[in-house]
Amino acid sequence: NNDGLLDIYVSRVGKYRILNSHNQFLICQGVDKNGIPQYADKAKEYGLDFSGFGTQAAFFDYDMDGDLDAFLLNHSIHEAGNFRARKEFIGTSHPSSGCRLFQNNNLVFTDVTAHSGVSHTAIGYGLGIAVSDINSDGYPDVYIGNDFHENDYLYINQKNGTFKDQSDSCLMHTSRYTMGVDVADANNDGFPDILSVDMLPADPYILKRSPGEDSYDVFNLKIKYGYNYQYTRNALQFNRGNGHFSETGLYSGVAATDWSWAPLFVDFDNDGLKDLFISNGIPKRLNDIDYINYISDQSIQEQIKDNKLDEKDRTLISKFPQIKIPNKFYKNAGNMRFDDIHDSVEDISTYSNGAAYADFDNDGDMDVVVNNIDDEALIYRNKANDNKAKNYIDVILNGPALNRNAIGAKVILYAGGRVERYEKFPVRGFLSSMEVPIHIGTNGSGIDSALIIWPDNTFGKFNFTAAETVEATYEKGLPSYSYSSNHLSDSLYSATDITGATGIEFMHRENPFPEFDREPLMPHMISTEGPAMAIADVDHNGLEDVFMGNAKGKPRALYLQQANGTFILKELPALHVDSNYEDVEAIWADVNNDTHPDLIVASGGNEYFGKDYHLLSRVYMNDGAGNLTRKPDAITNIFETAGCIAANDINGDGFVDLFLGGRGVPLQYGSRTTSYLLINDGTGKFIDKTQQYSADISKAGFVTDAVWVDMNNDKKNDLLLCSEWGTIDAYLFNNNKFEKRTICNKKGWWNFILPLDINGDGNIDVVAGNVGLNSRLKASDKEPVRLYYNDFDGNGKKEQILTYYLAGKEIPFSSKAEMERQLPMLRKQFNYAKEFAEASLEDIVSSDKLAAADHFTADYFENALLINKGNLNFDLQPLPWEVQLSSFRDAVVINVNDDKYPDILMVGNYYENNIEMGRYDADYGSLLINDAGKGFKYEKLNGLVLK
Repeated sequence: NNDGLLDIYVSRVGKYRILNSHNQFLICQGVDKNGIPQYADKAKEYGLDFSGFGTQAAFFDYDMDGDLDAFLLNHSIHEAGNFRARKEFIGTSHPSSGCRLFQNNNLVFTDVTAHSGVSHTAIGYGLGIAVSDINSDGYPDVYIGNDFHENDYLYINQKNGTFKDQSDSCLMHTSRYTMGVDVADANNDGFPDILSVDMLPADPYILKRSPGEDSYDVFNLKIKYGYNYQYTRNALQFNRGNGHFSETGLYSGVAATDWSWAPLFVDFDNDGLKDLFISNGIPKRLNDIDYINYISDQSIQEQIKDNKLDEKDRTLISKFPQIKIPNKFYKNAGNMRFDDIHDSVEDISTYSNGAAYADFDNDGDMDVVVNNIDDEALIYRNKANDNKAKNYIDVILNGPALNRNAIGAKVILYAGGRVERYEKFPVRGFLSSMEVPIHIGTNGSGIDSALIIWPDNTFGKFNFTAAETVEATYEKGLPSYSYSSNHLSDSLYSATDITGATGIEFMHRENPFPEFDREPLMPHMISTEGPAMAIADVDHNGLEDVFMGNAKGKPRALYLQQANGTFILKELPALHVDSNYEDVEAIWADVNNDTHPDLIVASGGNEYFGKDYHLLSRVYMNDGAGNLTRKPDAITNIFETAGCIAANDINGDGFVDLFLGGRGVPLQYGSRTTSYLLINDGTGKFIDKTQQYSADISKAGFVTDAVWVDMNNDKKNDLLLCSEWGTIDAYLFNNNKFEKRTICNKKGWWNFILPLDINGDGNIDVVAGNVGLNSRLKASDKEPVRLYYNDFDGNGKKEQILTYYLAGKEIPFSSKAEMERQLPMLRKQFNYAKEFAEASLEDIVSSDKLAAADHFTADYFENALLINKGNLNFDLQPLPWEVQLSSFRDAVVINVNDDKYPDILMVGNYYENNIEMGRYDADYGSLLINDAGKGFKYEKLNGLVLK
């Protein structure tokens, strides 16, 4: 009420069974003679005596009229009726659940939820709320974390008194059982990032006792029902500054903090980077698999319903697994990476939830107070400033009359080439609020300049001195801050989407083929690696035309370019007839030397098997006008899921020959496949001559990409290729033979190779796309990812076991339930999840079976650059961190700054992974600028959004 005394709003539970309370608004009445503040509940007078499933409240000025409005977050009852299609709830209202928005009208709060765009349905399981100007337009936005199956909400303020949930368009996926939330500029680029926390364990023992994700079918049913992509892990949403976010929790090292509640960003060590605290713990582990299996038994459910449990059953039910674990502290290492600093924190195991930070001992560093269940609260005293210079500034903001604490204000710092953004919104984490000065670590370096943007979007420049505490007071008449001219969103480079003006209306649509039903232990599908695209001047008009392949049962397209830059669709019966093939790669090449580029399409999809003719790659002859006719005898008797195809005149007879890379064997992920050298007989018919030229090429592995290029400057094209679970190899052509030369001995899940000369020294360098670092799988020399492929259960069919290291222990990636689908004998071997969690890999399957298995290893997952130092000696260096956030699938050489060095545009993402793995979806297209031949630097390319 702006009398200078802080008031308290308490969220409570009402309208549920015997609980009939309402939220309380405790207005401070002053301080008594003993210095104790006195309060009176005025909730009804203020219009905020809401009765329902209250969780938390946040006060901020959403309508920008100068006073503080109220946003109430509520939970819901998790009952069977709430498991329906999401559209059935949209537009409905529940009296006790969902969010509520109240407008402040002279200290009487009016419920405006119905017309605000804020959801207040029965599936609003609100647990976390954070307020921030997320899209940097001067108006406060709201992030809501929902438990269970409902989406999180990203409410963007529409500047007209309403909000719009843009979570589905801005966020590629979120956490699933979202609990606490915080928003802060985590990487000092001036844009607020979002952290929501979930319950993925970091301990392999707890992990294997927990259920994990939904099955593939249930997961996709939820998507069909209108729910967003959600995964049971913490989600750190990296703000790209263009309305889109990349989820980086796995890359950032903060995805797995067990049953987590309160995330808090604050600079603990005063180095200018915001560090991270996460509270966690639960007294009774309701998601323990053994407990779930016991309690969900029909007979037990009936006894509970009828209140007829005997003493034995009551005793068993009371024995919930209970595991206390320490809270987590992370040091911000820069570039969106966080290091676990548990060795620097007193080892205390608790069941913690609410948490808040403040400088309790006034020594200049932030301490943390934590609420613990069934235990005393505790304070973590920060010793960062003990015996050190006090490298910090605390900014006390005195706001205008109706917002005395300046809630909604921002401080923008410019220091040493970095931009730091701070916002004044007290509600953070979980069930917590912290009214503290804006705390800024300086790392002992100077601050070039600073702005304070007040809640009404007026601003003033501020010169911070060496003072450790500064105070700023709002003044009327300050100029308005222009967000539209905010240089933070500027880039040297921009792109404009012109697709709509070209006449191209093609959409690749993958056919529904649940490959995991056939092989549930695969790490990812290889049936969705299209589409194919190939470009050439097909009709000899001097303009490039485009072929676009498609999935099984979907139409292909050939677009012919016109003189005005538009394209027209060419009707091609031959392509329509072959629509049940799956196109994975395509090239144009003149196979019969009639000067017309012919179309060669590699078939794949991994759906067909054996000698099904849909596994034959195809050649279509061009008549010079873009009319295509299939040549049925071009490629025969080679039935396989192909990974790539590349053309070159191998034998020097003037006719184009082919390399056909084998990707995999249908129904047998892990079976070694075959690759081929196919020699053109002069008519466009291709004959297998692989053994004549190289026995090694046929055993090249699970090939994903291949390029013909002169690697050793002998004026003869060599074959450069990469593979999944393999190295990057060059097959050098000499004396009519190919000699294998490994140019990168790191084994990865390599997706593509792009040869180029980045430094102009005449030697071919290579950009190589890999799975990236934003994955649950981490690979290194000492702790590689492995695939074992053998008949582990003796049923005559081989199975896969994918393993990785967690906390120093090699464990199966798949859960007990997933493994039992392929290996039913595990049900008898391990009656309980506890036994499975305690078992070593050798306990699960015998060491003899493991030793006899086909064994594949990956020890490097970074997207990389190979710099040729001469004589095919390469230096391997990772590409910039911004292109380690996803699995990259392709790249093209461009030159955007007109210098003599080639730049590249990289594209990526891959969705059809094992559900426990999650989608690789963090990239929107990445521009890398050549750093004068020394490597590449990431640059924003405004306007480019490729999902």
